[in-house]
Amino acid sequence: MNINLLDYLSINRVLFTTASTKEDVIDELIKISRDDGKVEDVKRFKQALLKRESIMSTGIGYGVAIPHVKLPRIEEFFITVGIHKRGVNWDSLDCKPVYLIFLIAGPEKKQEKYLRILAQLTTVIKKPERRQQFIELSTKYEVFEQFSHALK
Repeated sequence: MNINLLDYLSINRVLFTTASTKEDVIDELIKISRDDGKVEDVKRFKQALLKRESIMSTGIGYGVAIPHVKLPRIEEFFITVGIHKRGVNWDSLDCKPVYLIFLIAGPEKKQEKYLRILAQLTTVIKKPERRQQFIELSTKYEVFEQFSHALK
């Protein structure tokens, strides 16, 4: 099963945010996901994301957070990208601010596909210079282009 991250991304789901809290960033990510037709039940979706955050922060360190949720009403995986140029407190494992947020959502019973998406995303963002490049981008198109370039 080959995964191409571009299949799960959309220019419509790229967010440049200045929100001051993790929950506000999550609200904005959910809103643009809903506006793009990916989230129907906003309340349930947010509850599931916050429940996951309460178990352990999805701030994995290195300025990156990967909030994720799998719900039965989501038929296909999608990724919504958030960029916070100043950084936001995410209670990250390294106690540092988060600049890049990758919300991953998908169907409940597709763990292997989720892990493959996560593995490819991790490959894209593992280099510090690439993470910095993402932070410095200023348009949705540049973000999409950066992913395209990174996946070659």
